[in-house]
Amino acid sequence: MSKFKLSLVSGVLCVVLGAAALFGVQSAMKATSSTEFCVSCHSMSHPQAEWEGSVHFSNRKGIRAECSDCHVPQDGLHYVKAKVVALKDVWHTFVTNKLPDQEAYEANRLEMAQRVWAEMKETDSATCRSCHSFDAMIISEQKETAQKMHKLAQETNQTCIDCHKGIAHFMPEMQVDNSAALGELTKHAGQFSASDKTLYNLAMAPSQVAQGGEIRLLPFAEVSQWKESGDKVAGTIKGWQQVGAESIIYMGLGQRIMAGLVADEAKDKLTVHQTVHDNVTNSDWKEVRAEVTLPKTALTADIQALNRFGDNLNQTHCSGCHAPIGADHYTANQWIGVVNSMKDRTSMSADDVRAVTIYNVTQKMLRVVHTNFI
Repeated sequence: MSKFKLSLVSGVLCVVLGAAALFGVQSAMKATSSTEFCVSCHSMSHPQAEWEGSVHFSNRKGIRAECSDCHVPQDGLHYVKAKVVALKDVWHTFVTNKLPDQEAYEANRLEMAQRVWAEMKETDSATCRSCHSFDAMIISEQKETAQKMHKLAQETNQTCIDCHKGIAHFMPEMQVDNSAALGELTKHAGQFSASDKTLYNLAMAPSQVAQGGEIRLLPFAEVSQWKESGDKVAGTIKGWQQVGAESIIYMGLGQRIMAGLVADEAKDKLTVHQTVHDNVTNSDWKEVRAEVTLPKTALTADIQALNRFGDNLNQTHCSGCHAPIGADHYTANQWIGVVNSMKDRTSMSADDVRAVTIYNVTQKMLRVVHTNFI
């Protein structure tokens, strides 16, 4: 056989082998992207059951998102990377048996979820966007909350996974330790000087009304015109009471953000400066003040310490499921409903719920002037 014929045969053979290899690789890639392949491992029976109970499996439009639709980018280097990284699942299933049962799966759920979230963040949620696109959305026809969040996402360049965690699979248990942040907050107890005009209550604490009775002050409650006497501080608290609900002092007219809880024996000890009808709440509100005394350790002049604590609560408990929501995204009264609707999904205490609610409201006004409310 001549050299020419040998080269020709060799070339044809290389093309055939290359085509066969390409076809084989392509077939393998396609086969390993099927839902049947994904759920064939016993460890995938748990996420399979979760997916089958989600809107991505069954919905009124009859559109089903398969495993690969969410977990495997359609093309490019991210597609290849997803396939290579997926080999670890085969290793853990057949070699290390890392997820032998439901208990082991739950123990590793957080780690697995965080890895997937990071991968989706890296690709700008490419798999989500293969079906969902801002350009194709008629935002005006969405629910009011969805409209706000999608507009916010576009303005701040957020990606889908920032807010839409836990869509097809259960959210992992996220252990939270607030002790460090709370410990940092208490370092600022009693931290103020004679030059500070306003002091802020650190956490829910009882204060004694000069004329008798008690008012329990909440975080961020302001004490002005104060004087120090030994280990106590005497000062003035101001706020608003809704007529008929005199057991609560609110921070602003018509805004149900609590500053203090008034004991029965103290209700008639507050000074009323004026009564105003609020059209929004359609009720009368009284502007009140009271002279109170409370321990120095309950107060600080460092508003930033309180803000850091509130931000920690916001980031730790709220940002686990979605991107942080700007304080000015809701009104003062709306924040109450938003936080209350979400609190049961977190491990926040009642004090934490109050603190993060008031924190979000104060951030709206801190951008304007101090912590006074309109």
